[in-house]
Amino acid sequence: MAEPLIRLRSEPPPVEQLHRLWLAVSRAGGAVNFLTDSPESEIRTAAEAAVAEVRSGELALLTLDDGPALVGTVFLRPGTGPRMTHRADVVRLMVDPGLQGRGWGGALLDAAAAHARRLGLRQLRLSTRGGTALPAFYAARGWTEVGVFPDALQLHPGEFRDEHWFQLAL
Repeated sequence: MAEPLIRLRSEPPPVEQLHRLWLAVSRAGGAVNFLTDSPESEIRTAAEAAVAEVRSGELALLTLDDGPALVGTVFLRPGTGPRMTHRADVVRLMVDPGLQGRGWGGALLDAAAAHARRLGLRQLRLSTRGGTALPAFYAARGWTEVGVFPDALQLHPGEFRDEHWFQLAL
């Protein structure tokens, strides 16, 4: 793929495509809510739920497509309630492991921020796993670290990572 094709999807991709991507990212150690050895059925169930949330409008989905193949995603979860309608959470930024390191994760993140601005939002927030390059990735893209929750994430019994919280003013 010469240039990433990023698009806002009103209709989500087939569950199987999202499941394949999520499984590949999880198996490669990606910080997308699963362990590397999580049962495939759990990841499929999560993919089914995400597709349903996009269909219902609970989540906005931007995808990175290589022809017919889904190779990246980022989801926006709008704030709920009268005190949080000015913001959204960025969740599950994923790029196929074979395509990482080419700038497509950053392009997806930038597209999500641009979409949030078009919606009139004032801020985005996200959390990420410590002990990886991810906190530095977000900081380099202009996100402000607003807190760290020590040992909040358990990767395996006895193996913990900090959870880093970031905010982006729009």
